[in-house]
Amino acid sequence: MSDKTQDVKQDAQPNGKVHKWTFNTEEGCKRLLAVLLVIITLSSFFAYMLSCNWGKVKVNEISFDSKGSVMKATLYTPRIVKPGEKLPAVLVTHGISCTNDSVNGIAEELARRGFVALSVSAYGAGTSETSNGPDPTGGIYDALKYMRTLQYIDPTRIGLVGHSQGSQRVAATVDMDCSLYTLNDMMINVLYNTFGQKFTLEEISQDADALAKARLTKDQLAYYNALKVQNKQKIDNSVYSVLVLGGNWGLTEKQVTVGGYKVNRFPNCNACWSVALFNEGRAGTGQKNLADPSMLQRFETTGKIQTGTWYQVKQYNGKDRPASSTLGTVSNISVATDTALQQAFKDRSTRVFFTPENTHARDYFSTGAASNVVKYFEQSLSYNRGELTNSATVPLDSSNIIFLFRECLNLIALVSMCLALVALAGVLMKQKFFAECNMKLCEPIASKKSGMFWLLSAGYALVTFLTVRFVTQNGPSLGFKSQWVNKFLSMDFTADIHLVYMWIIAAFSLILVAIYCVYNYKVKKINVLRELNFITKPSRVFKYLLMAAILFVSAYFSLLAIKFFFHQDYRFWDTGVQEMLPQNFVQCLRYAIPILPTFLIGGLFVNSGRMKDMGDGKNTALQMVLSCLGMYVACLISYGAVYIHYWQTGVASMPSMAFVSLWAMMINVPLFALLGRKFYNRTGSVWLGAFVNTAIVCWMICSAQSSSAFYLLGDFASKWLGL
Repeated sequence: MSDKTQDVKQDAQPNGKVHKWTFNTEEGCKRLLAVLLVIITLSSFFAYMLSCNWGKVKVNEISFDSKGSVMKATLYTPRIVKPGEKLPAVLVTHGISCTNDSVNGIAEELARRGFVALSVSAYGAGTSETSNGPDPTGGIYDALKYMRTLQYIDPTRIGLVGHSQGSQRVAATVDMDCSLYTLNDMMINVLYNTFGQKFTLEEISQDADALAKARLTKDQLAYYNALKVQNKQKIDNSVYSVLVLGGNWGLTEKQVTVGGYKVNRFPNCNACWSVALFNEGRAGTGQKNLADPSMLQRFETTGKIQTGTWYQVKQYNGKDRPASSTLGTVSNISVATDTALQQAFKDRSTRVFFTPENTHARDYFSTGAASNVVKYFEQSLSYNRGELTNSATVPLDSSNIIFLFRECLNLIALVSMCLALVALAGVLMKQKFFAECNMKLCEPIASKKSGMFWLLSAGYALVTFLTVRFVTQNGPSLGFKSQWVNKFLSMDFTADIHLVYMWIIAAFSLILVAIYCVYNYKVKKINVLRELNFITKPSRVFKYLLMAAILFVSAYFSLLAIKFFFHQDYRFWDTGVQEMLPQNFVQCLRYAIPILPTFLIGGLFVNSGRMKDMGDGKNTALQMVLSCLGMYVACLISYGAVYIHYWQTGVASMPSMAFVSLWAMMINVPLFALLGRKFYNRTGSVWLGAFVNTAIVCWMICSAQSSSAFYLLGDFASKWLGL
């Protein structure tokens, strides 16, 4: 009997008809592969249409060299740019253990409103190389200098926004780029240092121009005015506004000398902070920050900061700090018509605080947070599809946020890519070389009435819940690696958290599988390991490995294709894959060593749950639910509690289990359970599913996270050996 005949027989229905759309036959795999490739193409195309605002924005993947390290970024340029026109620009960057792709949605929304947006991967993130020198900005200051070389941006209207650790990077960039002196301070110092004028403490707050006219000769005044032009240009060409997203640092007050007196000054920059109500990060909750002493100092107020309200801070020279003034709320005044707000922006003295009703990781994945970002830069840079002061301008409302639709299309492409690998494997299995990889699919071992199965499944859910609790409550402290291990597994701490989670689950799963194996052997005389074809010939395992390598290369080239044609990748929120540097491929091989055993054990657990009296589709769905049940229950309890408490009392608190680094698992765990089952059904063995799942996870870790601990020179040793 031919293989094709066996396929048809295997997938025949009781009425004699054969499924045409199935992974269980070669022809079905070919049909599904073709359809899935079409879905990937169409979803990526329409995702690109949303990214480029239906052709109104030009999207470019760019790279630029600074300090001997190449940085990667995505540049969004409105196609409405006319010759000689200057547009306001915003630089966007991400937090730790992710890349610029995670915040591209913010850049897209800004570009839809006519801003030039540069979304940058910091040093060591994604395909940006690491820097060989200390840099508190993580390369963002270098990216800012690159942005200023673009001929079509207005250098006097540049904004920065960074999330989480990215907010620390943009805050450090402001400290490096913006002067602590106001223009008036500079000119007082010109009078003091250049012309030898003396002042009282009260006089250094007076108008320097008026003092110059009263004290200088005509020639001196002309020189004074020339110096003022130079100083004004320095201030005008520095960062105009900054948004610190998900953090509470930035605009550190420092002591400077003005007219011979020591005074305190903040960097000369308009500033906004946005901290989520239920923020789990280092900054604490948004409400906590409204009364934080350091934040009150930045706002120059002693009372609780009012969210969404414009504050104007004032310079002072004595011991008593002057109180800031409130100009109105973001919702009821606009820079288009309010002259006081216009002047406050020109003086670089505005402050505003947002507390969107979300969590830390949703700061770049929610319509509320994105709307705040858009609104802030619309007002601070006085632009939204045209100058706001121009009555002919029709701005796009800040609540019009669409990037989440693009994210959903990227998710469809991601899932389709994974299923396409199953279909491609089905085609490869019919090739002569891989013939021995077609193993007999064992009869289901369990049933709906199998008490041992349900008992072990409940135990697995409990273990998952407790593991989530342990991992979320210990967070970055799980980065326990020694220096040698840290160089061998060199990704940042989020990868450590994922590894610890997988190891704990694998260890307990091994115990549960062992119990299940012993039970079935003693009670039913069934050797589960042999039934699932875990014990097999080395040559067959090698061919499974080779096939997994072919599938991985196919997936990678499909990514390159959608990246080249549509500037898209496979991702959704915190989960995804993207292009890699040569050394990242070596890192994938290293991470595969500790990860592969977890998927082998997981494959045994998932596929031993096939039931005699339950269809494979329903049973697969059941296994997907069981694989993540404990995690979803933990999330529901933790976040449900803080939301209910907030709705009842109006007081926001941090969740007991912070999922900051685990949101990706919410998608990955059921997806990999699905893939493990699909590959098992096609091969009759757990090996291919384990190899493919390991490859995808390593790809996710080594491409979409960051490795900032070591500087990797651009030579053979670092690129290919990771040394």
